[in-house]
Amino acid sequence: MWRCLVILICLIVSAGCTEQIKMDIGGVGETLPSGVSAITWDGKNLIVAKDGIIVFLDHIYLATAGSFIGYEGSYFLNNYPVTVTSKENTPFITAIAWQQVSGNTGFIWIADAANKRILKITPQGKVVRKFSLTSVYPEDMVFNEDGLWIADSKRKKIYRISIEDGSILSEYLSPVPIPTAIAWDGKYLVLAGINNLDIVYNSSDNVKIVKLDSVTGKVVEEVMPSRYISSPTGMVWINGKLWISDRNSGNIFIISDRGIPSQDENNYKLDMIPSTVKKLEIKEEKQKEEKDIEEAKKAAEEARKAAEEAKRAAEAAKKAFELQQKK
Repeated sequence: MWRCLVILICLIVSAGCTEQIKMDIGGVGETLPSGVSAITWDGKNLIVAKDGIIVFLDHIYLATAGSFIGYEGSYFLNNYPVTVTSKENTPFITAIAWQQVSGNTGFIWIADAANKRILKITPQGKVVRKFSLTSVYPEDMVFNEDGLWIADSKRKKIYRISIEDGSILSEYLSPVPIPTAIAWDGKYLVLAGINNLDIVYNSSDNVKIVKLDSVTGKVVEEVMPSRYISSPTGMVWINGKLWISDRNSGNIFIISDRGIPSQDENNYKLDMIPSTVKKLEIKEEKQKEEKDIEEAKKAAEEARKAAEEAKRAAEAAKKAFELQQKK
């Protein structure tokens, strides 16, 4: 019985087709407060995270905004909540991403900012891979066939990292001044965030959402945010719609992903030297350094020998002078 949790879905009448979900989920011994920090989609379940708890939700019944107010629906827990633990700091999940293997099976990638690590876990919570993050702050992330993409709000960049060791494969300047959410629509990266961190007000005027072509490094579309979204903190693309978790309201909003062509002509992709080239350059520099050291040693040895020969010549000249004086 505990698997069926009934909650209140709050919907607000709005212009357009924005849907709003109040994420208050409570179970026996488990609770997930509103204001989830990360969301993803496995093809069946909406997977949400708060602090160190991950919950799988399926059969989400929704009403179209404008049709019902205070619509009552049901969430069904698809499996047990997963709790992430650590012997160091209390986990703080800032991002989760789904890696599909086959059908609806796969793995969940978790960014634990409190412990500066990324975990790859099974849906049952077993950790199968982990690596530390030292130079990237994962505000949000998404998985596609190219790797794991991370929106870094502190460095204002987008990174693609290896799922094998966490090394940076490519990086982009963010077209969104402060990127806080990222998704993949099957063709483009979708980036959301805010324009100015110093502006503190609950308004969509400070929110920016764009689609970025990761191949060309250019923005292709600008998406209009809902007027209810003021601080996106997590985002996932599901069948032509963007599900966005909003930090200020504590709700998840669903908006259309349709946008208008962008006028931004900038190329945000940064040139990076491949690791193999870096290793080769390091090797060549080391060889050059070793060669310089050997040449310096050889020159020093030749100088020493020349000094000894000069000393012997001076001593011989001195003896010859003394003999001449005795005569």
